Amino acid sequence: MKILIVSDSHGHDEILRKVAGLHPDCDFYLHAGDSQSDAENIRPFVSVKGNCDFFHRDYQSHYELMTPLGKLYMEHIPFYQMDFSDLKKANIKIYVCGHTHMRKYEIIDGIHLINPGSLAYPRDGKAGYAIVEITEQKFDYKFYDLSL
Repeated sequence: MKILIVSDSHGHDEILRKVAGLHPDCDFYLHAGDSQSDAENIRPFVSVKGNCDFFHRDYQSHYELMTPLGKLYMEHIPFYQMDFSDLKKANIKIYVCGHTHMRKYEIIDGIHLINPGSLAYPRDGKAGYAIVEITEQKFDYKFYDLSL
């Protein structure tokens, strides 16, 4: 399974279209919130509601997807600064978040945490996104830089 993950595009739908066009072979396109756009405008991305998406009622607070490795859980504001015990109890294997505008990948208590950073306003100097490839045995990820 191949998943393209973005976050914090803040109304720049043209960037979303560009990124999706660069990777037409992905199985899923996930947006970790703050698209500041309607769901139909960001297709093929499925998004959660970010703190700047207050006018967009199309989005839920979280999204779950079953992968070959196990359950993926996505929300906008990072929960990872707290205890991961609730995620472990829910048998979450992959945790996706946004909000910080900074890329991050780590494994915490056996849970893969990935934040793709921001497509439009990076705070780490690297506008971009992530692609993950998942099988029953492995989780591979790569961050991509985006020239704006």
